[in-house]
Amino acid sequence: KPLVVLDIGSTKVACAVGRPACAAVATGRPTEQATCEVLGTGTASYPTLKSTWPCDQALLARTIEQALEEAHLTSWPDRAIVILTHPALSHRAVTAQLDLADEPVTIRGRDLERLHAQAVSQVLEVDREPLLLDPLGYAGNGFDAAGDPRGLVATRMQGRFQLIGIPMAVKRAVLQALDVVGLELDRVVYSLQAVAAACVEEPWRSKRVLLVDLGGCCTDLALWDNGHLVRSTSIPWGGMTIVEAIATDARMTMDHALTASLEGLNSPHPIIRKVFNEQLRLVESSLRQLLEGTAHPERAIVTGRGALIGGLVEWVEQISHTKAVLGRSPLAKGLGDLGRQMALSPSLGLLQLVCQATASSHDAPNRVGRSTSVLRHSLAGEDIAGSVGIRGSGRLIDRLLARTRHILVEYF
Repeated sequence: KPLVVLDIGSTKVACAVGRPACAAVATGRPTEQATCEVLGTGTASYPTLKSTWPCDQALLARTIEQALEEAHLTSWPDRAIVILTHPALSHRAVTAQLDLADEPVTIRGRDLERLHAQAVSQVLEVDREPLLLDPLGYAGNGFDAAGDPRGLVATRMQGRFQLIGIPMAVKRAVLQALDVVGLELDRVVYSLQAVAAACVEEPWRSKRVLLVDLGGCCTDLALWDNGHLVRSTSIPWGGMTIVEAIATDARMTMDHALTASLEGLNSPHPIIRKVFNEQLRLVESSLRQLLEGTAHPERAIVTGRGALIGGLVEWVEQISHTKAVLGRSPLAKGLGDLGRQMALSPSLGLLQLVCQATASSHDAPNRVGRSTSVLRHSLAGEDIAGSVGIRGSGRLIDRLLARTRHILVEYF
């Protein structure tokens, strides 16, 4: 069946629908060159301009329906992958240790699951669930800085992780909205994973890159190093924050302030430039804190519709002292104006990544390249270990049991 990716943002919902398309079918070339056939795309904005994430399930469900209708699907999908971020996400660097045995034993997959569960239980708040648990390296008596310790021998094992937690209320709102639309949730993916899949080109996937995703009411910053998010943070600030400040200080309507905000730091109006300089202090503080005490990035990628504000990419370059570029998915080119391309880039990037992994899994799992390793844990559907807050099942009875277990855990 076609794959559906929903990017639920603070001001809009974007969707991309596609399926794996192997180049070997048309050209006879090796199956490693699997690509994605995009069947349709759609975007829909919330009816009101506001700087709070929409928790109204009816409003969210209606907007998801509008985005899917714009994609002009021939048949309604039954499952969806959701890209999500939120101003209240928690970001934690955690180190966990697990004693395996008194004598050296071989490390197995279930040992990793125990270590991952221990890392989550150490720092995750009661009202949150793991959205991403990215392993940054494993160590033990006999090895150090291992990417995958399975098969190695040790008596104890230690792991370093970047853990991102999502509030249960946000997850519940998404689940209820999808239920209204008639969609099952396949998995939830952190937005910067989709941004990395869409905007980090092949030569930069193994290097150190600064990602800046400017949304409507949430800005995500992260350091990407060799396929892992080594540092990350979310700021309750975005394009709508600036629009509201301009509307207040310049005494404009929200619609006029939205148009005026696009001029950004290049605006001829001193009031607008003053608002931007004041508003950008929070982002500057968070950006400097993210880069403090760590290796300098080799490239900065600025994405999100907020990146289209005049002078903002140059501002990131000046603050980070790194060459900054505007990031968008190659699949988005030719899909309309630049704002629409930026809105669809995360969903198209993740769709392409999922299609590549799906096609490769049907052929030879060893052939999945570095480009698909970004979401390897989430695509494999690992439970607590990975990168996913919720993973669905194709069987009705499994979905019912999973939903019942989720309700019991959440409320009792």
